[in-house]
Amino acid sequence: MSNNRIFAVIMAGGRGTRFWPASTKSRPKQFMDLLGGGTMLQKTAARFTNISGPEGVLVVTGADHRTIAASQLPLLPQRNLLLEPAGRNTAACIGWAAETLRRRGSGESIMIVAASDHRIEPVDGFEKTIRNAVILAEKGYLCTIGITPDNPATGYGYIQIGEPVQPGNKVRSFREKPDAATAAEYLKSGDYLWNSGMFIWRVDSFLEEFKRYMPELYRDIQNLPDTTTPSMDEYGALESQSIDYGVMEKTDKAVVVPALFQWSDIGDWPGARGAGVEKGESLIIDSENTLVFDETGRLTVIVGLNNVSVVSTDKAVLVMSDSSAQKIKEVVTSLEQSRPEFI
Repeated sequence: MSNNRIFAVIMAGGRGTRFWPASTKSRPKQFMDLLGGGTMLQKTAARFTNISGPEGVLVVTGADHRTIAASQLPLLPQRNLLLEPAGRNTAACIGWAAETLRRRGSGESIMIVAASDHRIEPVDGFEKTIRNAVILAEKGYLCTIGITPDNPATGYGYIQIGEPVQPGNKVRSFREKPDAATAAEYLKSGDYLWNSGMFIWRVDSFLEEFKRYMPELYRDIQNLPDTTTPSMDEYGALESQSIDYGVMEKTDKAVVVPALFQWSDIGDWPGARGAGVEKGESLIIDSENTLVFDETGRLTVIVGLNNVSVVSTDKAVLVMSDSSAQKIKEVVTSLEQSRPEFI
């Protein structure tokens, strides 16, 4: 695919609070088998087998999840498991991974960044898209992957495409999650793609832009010790900012290639339904747009309800309307204070 070595950095941090009660502190959603055939982390790592090989995969996850990550990816070299003592958003995560590769002598290599909780198929379409992105990355561009929208979604960020740079386009602008009317305008124009949050670039090209636009965070990451397990004092003091805001929205080297695959960001239970997630026995009567995820072996019956999710575990049952999906974080926060045994 490339004359340069390719590494894949999988971001597998986060609590997955919007997937409570199935997602817990000890087993967040990235370590769950939501789609069948392996956990979200395992399926993400498997997609890179023909691209980087298992030895070229790095996983950044929370220090508390060292054991579960290692058990799910037994072929992952121990030094490729980077453990964050605290979550500091994507700029710190990605910057640290890039600096780690540079220190290991891979500063001229290609680095792919992907989240661990995306549904992507088919794999050959994914690999073709990565090959297209690598062409641009080798020219010094910071490349992201855009998803051609098929509906006026309000839950995704958007990328406005600019002039062609084969096999993609320059990025004219990044747009935050829009309201319904604005999303409809984006869809109608044909000039916008969904922002997948996946990136491809040369390590040295990225670090150059990282230093230019986030100099303090760059300096602090340079000062981290050469370890896969920094201390809370060292890592917890890093600036918390997204890579989109910190670098991608500012650099003039941003380009986008269109995805040649189907993609879903499985961010909450309604989104999981759209991706085909379901589990357990159910009977659904006079109801539409429902999701059942049951880990108890009991039968779940839904009658006369639309746009709802029912999630059952051995500790809790959640019955939720789609419109309330964002309130699950409030539920988890409340339980942390009052009933921590349920999270």
